Amino acid sequence: MTDLKEPGLRERKRTATRQGIERAAIELSLDRGYENVTVDEIAEQADVSPRTFFNYFPSKEAAVIGHAPEGPEPEKVAAFLTASADESILDGIRLLLAAFIDSKTDEDTRAAHELQERRMQLMLRYPQLFRQRMESMDELSNQMTELVSKRLLTLDPSLAGDETELRERARLVVLVSFAGMRHAWGTWVERGGAGRLGECVKRSFEQLHLLSSQVNV
Repeated sequence: MTDLKEPGLRERKRTATRQGIERAAIELSLDRGYENVTVDEIAEQADVSPRTFFNYFPSKEAAVIGHAPEGPEPEKVAAFLTASADESILDGIRLLLAAFIDSKTDEDTRAAHELQERRMQLMLRYPQLFRQRMESMDELSNQMTELVSKRLLTLDPSLAGDETELRERARLVVLVSFAGMRHAWGTWVERGGAGRLGECVKRSFEQLHLLSSQVNV
């Protein structure tokens, strides 16, 4: 029994340490200005050594940006893959990315949610950090491309005979979706962070849907 419980405890400790480093990096950046904070200061604030810091993050930027969100929940994936042909793929992707859009991370605890809220405040002040966060989501992008490929096959089974075309089309849909998220972020920033980011994302995806409706995406 002890051996079975130990990995869970170890992982919780790692999560707590990682969040502590992220929180220190974000709070120091909000207080002093992102450009004025060093790794040594972040480590001291998080009560870890610089060596421990680099065990979790390769740079100050990575600590501020945070780790990329994990893949969508299984039930959301199932709903996306079994959606009817008249349901927009773009709308489906927006729902799959809800965890990222709604600022929920890790164990979805109150502490994790508050951490992400503070991160969004910092990114509002430094929009380049949001761009870097989006660029760090390669793994999630690949997962989304695989899911979109499966969905496209249900809409057009003939694509099964052309894997290159299927992959290229799926990748384009995902890139457009990520562009929609960036557009929503830009709109939110221009409004000074007023309102909910999720609502801006919804409006941006509605615009994408209108633009793409004639090509049945």
